[in-house]
Amino acid sequence: MATDSPYDQSETYAFFETFFGQADLSTNGCSPPREYPVLTEIFVQDTPAKAVYFIDYGLVKLSRSDSLGHEMIAGLRRRSWIIGAPAVLLGKQYSFTATALTDCRLRRIASGTFLGFIEKKPEFAQQMLRMFSQEIFNYGKAFCGLGCLPAIDRLKRLLYEILREINPTSYKDEVKLNFPLKHKELAQMLAITPEHLSRLLKHLERDGIIKREKGLLILSNIQSLMQECRVH
Repeated sequence: MATDSPYDQSETYAFFETFFGQADLSTNGCSPPREYPVLTEIFVQDTPAKAVYFIDYGLVKLSRSDSLGHEMIAGLRRRSWIIGAPAVLLGKQYSFTATALTDCRLRRIASGTFLGFIEKKPEFAQQMLRMFSQEIFNYGKAFCGLGCLPAIDRLKRLLYEILREINPTSYKDEVKLNFPLKHKELAQMLAITPEHLSRLLKHLERDGIIKREKGLLILSNIQSLMQECRVH
């Protein structure tokens, strides 16, 4: 793979989609894709890391709870991402609990099989390195965004990311979202108080960007939101 051009994350996604789509991977530690309903725990923090999981589709929440039960959300993971890999590579327990925020389909890869791919398949190892690098890059941007981007812009970007996963290809004038995050969780991800989040949502309603109806969040003016929030 060429290294003299900017990294395209879609290349990594395409590689893993093709790699894990091979029929002969359904043996020797790679399970067939399995459905995980909303709020299913995929793995739990501080338990042995016996497998990684490739996300065929869906949105997964990574979180960690302290001894008092206080939960902190570490991030969201979308289709074509592999979760659980750092713990398996380091031989440690899972750092986070992974929970399906939407209906998901994942493929379980046993830790020994995954480590075999890393050791014996150079392109697989290279793409994993790129994925980890992208994750570090994204965390850096997100950290800087907390200090540089207004909360209203951070909210729009998060809505855009959720929209991309729930409706990845087809966008109409309005999209109804059965919103996967609780109000408190959404505020936590934006590093604001729930009260301030309520004010921001009212602001987006006044601007005609969202509507709220019987527990559903309706995104309006989709093309404008996509143009404003798309990150290359």
